[in-house]
Amino acid sequence: MSQIENQLINHEEEIDLGELFTILWQRKWFIVLFVIMCAAGTYKYLTLIPDRFTSSILIMFKESNSNNDAMASIMSGGLSAADDTETELELLKSRRFAGQIVDNLHLTKHPEYILNNDKFSNTYNDTSIRRSHAIDVLSKNMKIDKTSGTNLVRVSYVSLSATHAATVANDIAKTFINFKQELLEGKNQDRSAWLSTKLLGVKISLEDAEAKIVEHQNENDFVDINSAIAIEKSKMAQMTKEKLTLSSNINELELLKEQVTRYEKSPEELANLPGFSTSATIMASKNEFNNRQLEFAQVKLRYGTKHPAFKKAKQSLEDAKVKVVLDFKDHVNMLDKKFSLWQSKLLSVDKQLHISNQRLKRLGAIEFDYQKLRREFDANLQLYENLVKKLKESNMMQDLANASNVLLVEKAEVATKADNKKKPLIMALCILLSGFIAMTFVLIQAFLANKIIQFRKVVRQFDTKLVGIIPKIKVTKNKDKPLYALDMNKHEQFFEALRTTRTNILLDNKLAAQKVIAVTSITPNDGKSTLSIQLAASFSELEKVILIDGDLRFPSIGNTLCQDVNRPGLTNLIAKKSKLSDCIFREQGYGFDVLPAGFVAKNPLLYLSQPRLSKVIEFFKTRYERVVIECPPIMSVSDAYVISKHVDSIYLVVDAEKTNKADLTNVLEELKQAKVEVGGVIMNKARRSQGYYGHNYYRSSRSDFTGIKFA
Repeated sequence: MSQIENQLINHEEEIDLGELFTILWQRKWFIVLFVIMCAAGTYKYLTLIPDRFTSSILIMFKESNSNNDAMASIMSGGLSAADDTETELELLKSRRFAGQIVDNLHLTKHPEYILNNDKFSNTYNDTSIRRSHAIDVLSKNMKIDKTSGTNLVRVSYVSLSATHAATVANDIAKTFINFKQELLEGKNQDRSAWLSTKLLGVKISLEDAEAKIVEHQNENDFVDINSAIAIEKSKMAQMTKEKLTLSSNINELELLKEQVTRYEKSPEELANLPGFSTSATIMASKNEFNNRQLEFAQVKLRYGTKHPAFKKAKQSLEDAKVKVVLDFKDHVNMLDKKFSLWQSKLLSVDKQLHISNQRLKRLGAIEFDYQKLRREFDANLQLYENLVKKLKESNMMQDLANASNVLLVEKAEVATKADNKKKPLIMALCILLSGFIAMTFVLIQAFLANKIIQFRKVVRQFDTKLVGIIPKIKVTKNKDKPLYALDMNKHEQFFEALRTTRTNILLDNKLAAQKVIAVTSITPNDGKSTLSIQLAASFSELEKVILIDGDLRFPSIGNTLCQDVNRPGLTNLIAKKSKLSDCIFREQGYGFDVLPAGFVAKNPLLYLSQPRLSKVIEFFKTRYERVVIECPPIMSVSDAYVISKHVDSIYLVVDAEKTNKADLTNVLEELKQAKVEVGGVIMNKARRSQGYYGHNYYRSSRSDFTGIKFA
């Protein structure tokens, strides 16, 4: 790329303030006219508005609290100082207060407050309407401003009469003081009556609640239900502990009985059991048996079996053994009696626990009902005490109701000058604002209407270029069909843009060498069919050209060139159903050959994927200097990607009206990922703005081949 082209690119990517000034200068008369019209309208409006006069009063609200201020205690229920002021302001803005002023000054008869049809109204309903309208006018003209951080409030009133404005403003202060006193007196009386009535009802409810508690205590025979529940819980705890002890002893005896049954024939083993080893009787019998056994062993060694001493020792051993068995049986019987006794005690304890549990449940229900009655009594007692306190406060506030907390600091005076000091400021603001709006409109219109710079930056990011900018032309009939027969004189800029596009391609060494090119678009109705025909016609002025309709889904070139829809074409050649001479026809108006789509295929991709398509295109490369193929939209179907394998490059037609920068970027990114060679982008349906756009149009058309040498 030459140094000149680099300078042009850098110049376009910068914000050129001189260029912005040029845009505004070219539309200077529009801006001036717009400002003059707005200024004239504003001046006319200001002259039609009658003079208005403002009078104001300054009032102060004394600080109050819920303990000593009637308004705060009676009406607001104890508000802070800030809340008090807000309450006063809301009262000033109320319709009831405005109606009081209307009635005091008889404003329904004042000219400023009369409805247009008021002179024909005499009924009561019309009187109500007049009064409501007067209140609306009064509220609209009254302005209330609170001074921040203070209790001072300025109330202003605007009127066509200076005297009337001062009269109304002064009456606002006087009426507001009386208005508050009336509210307080009525509110205080109503409050005292309501409190007395409510206090009587609460007192009756309190007595009923107390009677229910006494009746409940007498009915269930208790003084302190909590003590009764505590005693019952203590009893249950002791019985539960006793039950656990008995259960543990019974389990130990059952285990011991099992061991006795197991070792009943072995006195030695039984003697070692925990339940027997601690018995003194058994241990004495066991020791006696052991002694006799030792004596018998000594006698046995000394005497024979028939000796009296042997017989005596043997008999003593037998007697000791019998004694041990009898003692074991006695001990087992004692254990059985103890087991039966403990079981009886356990049953008795379980029964007592059940009875105690039932008693505790009953006490719980009694305690629940008692607490319920107690809560009702406490609630009524608290409400009664609060009402008594409020009644005392209300009685105390009756004497304070006549003391107003509103002080008039500054009375309203009759204004000597009308409120017209803002008119010059309004005019100045109108001129500045209208000028800004006009310049903003011009700049937005220029930059939004011209997408050349935006699209040029995008295509450069993908190593391609904007080869053509085709202006939008008006078509009255067949708007959805490709444009074919156009008036050269009427659409001179359109044809000049086509020739410029062709020249941009021919002056680029790389693009000029690409004999087979495909023309597609992002979405349908972007103008690819029109530009395919017109580009083929433009190239045919210098080269031998053939135009192929590769849109097998919605073919349009044959129909546009007034050919029979059943005429054979590309699909017939691929399927080998027709001869080449039968498929190609000559377009006499422009002088290029045309190969229509042929019969409509149910599966166009099947035909486009056939190897014969490549052979057909290679054949045309030998017969023609330029082969132009129209493809379906790139974002609708994948046909263009299949055709791109057989062409030198693809030219993308972009609708400048409906395509934005993001759409173009996404499509070019997809083509780059699919390794599709993009020869360039043609911007179609570009709008022509006044002066500036036309200058940039020709400059942009030439900038892409500035500095390019002819091949």
